[in-house]
Amino acid sequence: MRRFEKLTSSRLFLLAGFVVTVMATLSGCLKDDEQGSYQISAVRALNAVPGSASLDIGLNQNKLNYDNATRQDEDFAFGDTLAYKNAWPGNRWVTVFDPADYPNAQPLAQRTVNFIPGRFYSLYVVGYEDIELMATMDDLSAPEAGKAKIRFIHLSPDAPSLDFGVQGADTLIANDKAFKEVEEFSQIEAEETYTFYIGEHSSGNVVHTFEFTPKTNMIYTIWVKGLFESTGDESLDLGHGIIVH
Repeated sequence: MRRFEKLTSSRLFLLAGFVVTVMATLSGCLKDDEQGSYQISAVRALNAVPGSASLDIGLNQNKLNYDNATRQDEDFAFGDTLAYKNAWPGNRWVTVFDPADYPNAQPLAQRTVNFIPGRFYSLYVVGYEDIELMATMDDLSAPEAGKAKIRFIHLSPDAPSLDFGVQGADTLIANDKAFKEVEEFSQIEAEETYTFYIGEHSSGNVVHTFEFTPKTNMIYTIWVKGLFESTGDESLDLGHGIIVH
């Protein structure tokens, strides 16, 4: 029977590829005449509002879904994720707008998020009729050799408390998680194909399954998407999404 090990190590290792590039930037110090030298932070975002058209998400006066290289807006509809971007540390005002409402758009959601220098964060636009913002700090320390890391987030706005696990395992990865609740990263053996399931906690009924093969040294967030109650629109049915960090 498979077991899942909760992370206790606080050591920070650099990951390959994109994360190395961002981490190198975060580790560097930027000079500010008034505040001196300090580290920056990094933030990414997910639109988890079922059926949502593309939204705009702002960080203070800057649009997070804007690509400075191409000078074009990035798609940020239901299920879309934005890659990590540099962010100044400290308290930042996050707002979400519907671009169809410009120039008189009012925020659909807004809140303050405190970014700690040198840390990674994810923002989530969540809800359905009422839209909210939530944030997590992302632990991008490397998994142990031969393992991957998985985090679980319940983002289905009308679903009851859910369990998340692997068929055949003797322990759950996440137990009794309500909407917006997070189960922090666990380590799992990599390069094995697992059948994951999402179940209704109160009844034990399995409501969604999928196969996935975590890769060595990779870090994932698996999130519950869509609506628990069927609307007749298959694109809104309960399912899952996977963010690769």
